[in-house]
Amino acid sequence: MLFDTLLFIVIVFLLSVSLVAFYATRRPSTTFRAYAMGNRAFSTANLVATALATYYGGATLMGYVTQFSDGLFWLSWRIFGIIAVFFTLSWLGMRMSKFSYHISMPETMGRLYGKYPRIITALLSVCYSTVVIAMQIHIMAQGISMCIDSVSPLCITVVTTLLLVTYSIFGGIRAVILTDVWQCIIFSSLICVLAWFMFQQTNASFGQTIAFAAAQKKFGLGHLFLYDRKVVATLRYLATMVNCIEPAFIQHVYIASSPSQAKKMFLYAGIFGCMLMVCFSLVGLFIFSWVPSNLSGMEIWNYIMVYTPPLLKGVICTCLLAMNMSTADSRLHICAVMISYDILPNILPFRKNISSAYHYRMAHMAILFITTLAIPLALSSNYFIVDKVVLWYSRLYVPVVVAPFILAVLGFRTRTALIGMVAGALAVFAWRKWIFPILGTNDGVFPCMLINGLVMLAAHYLLPKSKRIKELNDDPLKQI
Repeated sequence: MLFDTLLFIVIVFLLSVSLVAFYATRRPSTTFRAYAMGNRAFSTANLVATALATYYGGATLMGYVTQFSDGLFWLSWRIFGIIAVFFTLSWLGMRMSKFSYHISMPETMGRLYGKYPRIITALLSVCYSTVVIAMQIHIMAQGISMCIDSVSPLCITVVTTLLLVTYSIFGGIRAVILTDVWQCIIFSSLICVLAWFMFQQTNASFGQTIAFAAAQKKFGLGHLFLYDRKVVATLRYLATMVNCIEPAFIQHVYIASSPSQAKKMFLYAGIFGCMLMVCFSLVGLFIFSWVPSNLSGMEIWNYIMVYTPPLLKGVICTCLLAMNMSTADSRLHICAVMISYDILPNILPFRKNISSAYHYRMAHMAILFITTLAIPLALSSNYFIVDKVVLWYSRLYVPVVVAPFILAVLGFRTRTALIGMVAGALAVFAWRKWIFPILGTNDGVFPCMLINGLVMLAAHYLLPKSKRIKELNDDPLKQI
């Protein structure tokens, strides 16, 4: 009866998502632009919810709350990170009025720098998002197996994955955003319930819990910048400001009705996201005070499950599913857009004016292709391997792509983007070979990105002048 209750809660959640997806797919898109962007008719609240749903994946619940014992730096880094991410995106979004008719971030790169930067941006983004999707599926399977024993965790994982693939294919951005709104409401509410339960388990007042944490050595103010590793701490803080300048988040600027809405949306997302991160931090604090200190990682969750009532196991499983699905569907959609709009038309001999039907087919096949890659990667690898691949891609992506994109938003036009991209990639490998042995950290994302930008500027002004790239105001696919 115990596990039947848990299964019932999960089924109810999946049925509710199915109903929202069915409502979203009642009106099929008539053009590819509507499929990809939804005619830019979403409210600010909807965009805020989907931005947060994209940001908060299952790793936040499974990993972050069990790492509270890492100390004050880890706590401040995560809270600062979400504020810095969305405030940086808000600053960029307000300056992207010239690109408001674009469909994707790679398109913006292509219109300003040419075909090859566009393809590079799209390929790196697709690879990165595929691994992130695999991570969400892996965490989903791990969480389900942790909570439910009455049915095969693989069965629920596959059914859940098929559900999000189905509404991503047939509903486009409208289905993704509406389901993300519902999933964001679910996990935002349930994390507060989880925080309250964990607080009850401590058998102490809130003040006593805070005092217990403050008495730990790792929560001294000196750990805010890691004492003698201040350079490493500073590099990590700087990296958080640019890590999310990628298509999954920049897409929200193109979906917004105007740059001012994009600015407000990211500002609100930063504020509400910070509040959510505080709630996750409270869960971590209460777990830190309750669970024996000799446990770590999945051992902590196994300990929690022993003392958790059936209803709360359902809360944890549902919260985890909502976070996994909301992140995976957003990245599936942007992968479909980039493959069908930025990659295939530029590397295959298509005719210039591609019909909506062709774009639809390519987008649908792209979603199936990405899912086919992600599921085996998720189920055949452990979390450590998938997490390392995600970190490796993020450390390569930012130095290669972000600097040219920021310069483009600021109005810089040049043909030296490829030179900068190569310099950024070389800087990543040089950092690993020569700087890592000195500092002991791979967090060289920000300096490597700066090298990319500086090389672009130097090449632009030092190399012989050539005809500048002009932004194409007549988009051949604008009417698709």
